[in-house]
Amino acid sequence: MKKQSGFTAIEMMVSVAILAILVGIGIPSLRLLIQSMQISAVTNDVVSTLQVARSEAVKRGVPVTVCSSNNQATCSGGWIDGWVVRDNAAAANPPFRVWPATRAGVGIVVGGAVEFNALGGVTNAQCFQITLDTLTRFVGVGPSGRVASSNVACP
Repeated sequence: MKKQSGFTAIEMMVSVAILAILVGIGIPSLRLLIQSMQISAVTNDVVSTLQVARSEAVKRGVPVTVCSSNNQATCSGGWIDGWVVRDNAAAANPPFRVWPATRAGVGIVVGGAVEFNALGGVTNAQCFQITLDTLTRFVGVGPSGRVASSNVACP
């Protein structure tokens, strides 16, 4: 008589139960990881926007503004609709750079537009608060034009 090999039904059910428990534990962690990556991406977009604006202001020797834009051409709408980097002196000119709307569920709160002068400083220091569910990140622009991101509120 040949010896049978393979899994019994009970062994298979126990294996599936263990797999279900492990997946149940891992899925919430994966969701938090994905959200963390999404909020980091938006934070990095805001930081790079502000650095580009500061660089353009110094390079061109004119004031440059970062503002919300719902049409990707003028300063209008909310920050979740997107934002632009513009030359203040020539409003008819197209923006230097355009960023599209943020991902669904991401909120951006800021006091207003950020204007960099020709020396790279700002006339109105701002703090961007970026939120996604329970996660919050902050991007601050100091009077000297320095841009910094953090997990704690701007000073």
